[in-house]
Amino acid sequence: MKVSELVKTLSRKVPEIPSPSLGLEQYTTPPEIAVEVAVHAMLSGLLDNDGLVLDIGAGTCMLSLPVLLLSDSVFVVAVEADVRLGSLCLNASKELGVHDRVLYVGQVIGTGMDPPLYRRPVLVLTNPPFGVWRKGADWELLGYGLRSGASRVYAILKSGNMSIHARRAKAMGYKARLLWKRRFPIKASMERHRSRVRWIDVDVIAFDREKG
Repeated sequence: MKVSELVKTLSRKVPEIPSPSLGLEQYTTPPEIAVEVAVHAMLSGLLDNDGLVLDIGAGTCMLSLPVLLLSDSVFVVAVEADVRLGSLCLNASKELGVHDRVLYVGQVIGTGMDPPLYRRPVLVLTNPPFGVWRKGADWELLGYGLRSGASRVYAILKSGNMSIHARRAKAMGYKARLLWKRRFPIKASMERHRSRVRWIDVDVIAFDREKG
């Protein structure tokens, strides 16, 4: 499937988060960014075997579904605090024919928590809250992913904080690498939103586990 076709498929099949929560800073990952990450993982050889993929703060699984579509063997564990989104993810996975390789887990993630996994994932995907309304919310999800011991963690983070995240990740045995800078659209969904779309500058970062 061509990249442009994959983006269109996700746009049609994967729903946006309905009635997003301000407290959880919920927003839907643009399919264009989700596909970029999935293709990068594929070209890096991370989708070749029957590896475990952890999608943290999964929402409707926009980040992990393209990974499943580009691999015949990986299995996704999607972790999300808002359990009402589980049916939306699973329905989309059924329409895309990958429902037998998705497990949706409802879990509130807190500081210092470890992922409930039976084996080490090869890959972690996360688009955490940007930490606008609750400082440190982005690190809660990113730190959770790094504690999984995955070979690589892909994270979409608000621009301007990379040096902080890189330093904290290094202390956990990971090296941060900036892949791309992107503009992230947040659609108006609450009364306090004054414009139809607000654009946020984000960094797409790969955290690679260092050997040794």
